[in-house]
Amino acid sequence: MNENDTMKVYVEEFMTEEEEEKKEEFDVEEAMNNFVIKKDYFVLHRDGDIFKDYDIERVPIGEGGFGCVYRAKEKETGALRAIKKIPIEKIINPQNIINETTALKNLDHPNIIKLYETYQDNDGIYLVQEFCEGGELFDYITENDYLTERDAANIFMQIIQSIIYCHKNRICHRDLKPDNFMFVSKEKDSTVKLIDFGLSRSFYKFQRTGEGKCLRMKSKVGTAHYMAPEILKNDYSYACDTWSAGVILYIMLCGLPPFPGDTEEEIFKANLEGTFEFKDKIWEEISDEAKDLISKILVPEKERITPKECLNHPWVKKCTSSEFSVETKQVYVDRLRRFQAASKLKKAILSYLAAKVTEEEIKESVMLFNSIDKNHDGYITIKELYKGLNAANMNSKEVSAIVMGVDTDYNGAINFNEFIAATLDASIYKDYENLAKAFNFFDIDNDGLIDCGELKDCLAGKDFKYIDMKVFSSVIEDSDTNADGKVDFHEFLRCMSVKLEDEM
Repeated sequence: MNENDTMKVYVEEFMTEEEEEKKEEFDVEEAMNNFVIKKDYFVLHRDGDIFKDYDIERVPIGEGGFGCVYRAKEKETGALRAIKKIPIEKIINPQNIINETTALKNLDHPNIIKLYETYQDNDGIYLVQEFCEGGELFDYITENDYLTERDAANIFMQIIQSIIYCHKNRICHRDLKPDNFMFVSKEKDSTVKLIDFGLSRSFYKFQRTGEGKCLRMKSKVGTAHYMAPEILKNDYSYACDTWSAGVILYIMLCGLPPFPGDTEEEIFKANLEGTFEFKDKIWEEISDEAKDLISKILVPEKERITPKECLNHPWVKKCTSSEFSVETKQVYVDRLRRFQAASKLKKAILSYLAAKVTEEEIKESVMLFNSIDKNHDGYITIKELYKGLNAANMNSKEVSAIVMGVDTDYNGAINFNEFIAATLDASIYKDYENLAKAFNFFDIDNDGLIDCGELKDCLAGKDFKYIDMKVFSSVIEDSDTNADGKVDFHEFLRCMSVKLEDEM
């Protein structure tokens, strides 16, 4: 395979032109008939004092190039959060902050950290993110010296899944390292989350360079041990992320970097030479399949396998597998059907709740999503849903109808937040406190009523600026039992099949 062929294979991992148009170009005519809901609508920016809403610990739990991360508790709910503070004096290049906030708002994947909201005051910018109590992958490796092949494969699979999703959405992370992967919990086989998009690079459709070619980057960024050799030559593509994942895998299996050095210069020299070995005694106990995978990643860019090829490698497939019972699948099919038939307001409420839940509350749903998403691109297609839930006795027409009913952003597939919204357990969406917070989100003026104007403003007014207010009026009318043109809290709860506490 020559270099052009390799690049052609790699570019197939991106969204197609058609997929991009569905994702990035808002169709006004379609929106006139469809009530569009996107996950990023629920990530708010607030100007003002963050300490009014959060109790923030004084001592940071992590530090990065742009700021520190603090453990915090939301005063209203008691929920734990990780708040990244970026001091004003450290914002030398505002584009880095824009990169991170934009990426986190739009990315929607089980292996990427969730952004809840952002704040800004005179001291800096604050990113309120999910709290991962399991700590960094770096610390996990350090504490254990090295990992078992099964453990390493499970983590590596999640790392690659996050890369595939980022690349499909035209984002190159450029700083993949164990420090930038967090465990959600301290439990065995905890979900791993990718963090810190400060050095990421985003590309849009107009920047496409032509069929069979990858966009090239020139900035020398990253962390020495994990930087691909082509970065050091100031001419590289998305494939640099795959190299970094290969270095992480090597370190997970033996506890040492493949290209050692006491200084950056020594490390860079070793990277450029590209020679590494499996000579330490520990490698005698590691399978040839694991070594084969590493050997296919830590090679020059034109020879390097793609992220999808990594996941299809025999070693990854052998070490990672999951299956769900017929009964479990049926439970989720029933939930998907209920969401499909739900009112538009109820879908919006469930989507809001899905954007706010913790990982522990949706653990089984996350596992099932990953199991159904066979190509690991972060989207469930009609074909994948049909195959993934084949034991639930559904025909293809029924599956197509479910996907259409769950696909609230109308991109032709089910993304992560849509799947979570559709499969939330009743204990979450019937919880009084959760619903009170959801109501307050939509009730912008805090008058105890939600009108069509507030609904429009909450659900990204910029997307709906050309849409007739009748679209939103019809959504309100569905739940407006007293016909006053607004939804009060009683009606809001009835929409969710929940009674007020004084009615119970």
